[in-house]
Amino acid sequence: MDAGLLYEPPFTDLHYEGLDGVFGADDADGIVSIVRSFNEAVGVA
Repeated sequence: MDAGLLYEPPFTDLHYEGLDGVFGADDADGIVSIVRSFNEAVGVA
């Protein structure tokens, strides 16, 4: 999954900042980190 999608609808429908606005910057960074780790584990660029 492209982590950039977390900054598009439906997240921006909930808050204009997307993931950061929905979860807060620190939690959003953690979520993006998990997504990137998962992508690496399954071989997604």
